[in-house]
Parts: sequence; C-alpha cells; structure tokens
Amino acid sequence: MSPKIPGGRPARPIEDATRRTEQVQKDLAVSSADLHLTNTILTHSLPDPLKKVEVRKALEQNVAVEEKVAEAAEELAEVTELLHEEVAQRRHLERQLHQRGA
Repeated sequence: MSPKIPGGRPARPIEDATRRTEQVQKDLAVSSADLHLTNTILTHSLPDPLKKVEVRKALEQNVAVEEKVAEAAEELAEVTELLHEEVAQRRHLERQLHQRGA
C-alpha cells in the first residue's frame, strides 16, 4: 500500500493512478473477450427461424457494447502508457533533485 499524505490520499497519486488504470484495462479486456465470445455463440448457435426481431436487436446492441468496450480498452492502454512515461520522468527528475541536494 502506498504511503498516505494528510487527507488519506496516496503520497504518489500518479503511481496509484497507474496501478488502478492497469487493473481497469485488464478488466475491460476480459469483459471485451467475454462479450465477443457470447456474441459469437449466440450468432452461430441460433437457427435462423429462431432469430426473431428481439433477439436480433439484442445481438446488435451487444455488438455495439462490445465495440465500445474494446475502444475504451484501447484508449485506456494509451492513458496507461502516458502514466508510465510520467512516472519515469518524475523518477528521473527526483533523482536529479536528490543529486543536486546531496
């Protein structure tokens, strides 16, 4: 667990945000895969006469949700990478400050 500053917030919020972002990214990836699998099974398992309007509409909505989840996962991956870059830059600057102060 990260050290806390007054107010209960992590002392290094960027690193905490990075960890949380990575977990959300993993969760989104799993959800996207689950949606894709479910949609594939439903699409290929139902005989055409059973694919009524309601089922077809539900499948279309599921596909739309699947696409949105996949897009969110991609964008979150980009945000995670930016956070990693920020953490690395911060560590570099902290080392420089420490060396100047020593």
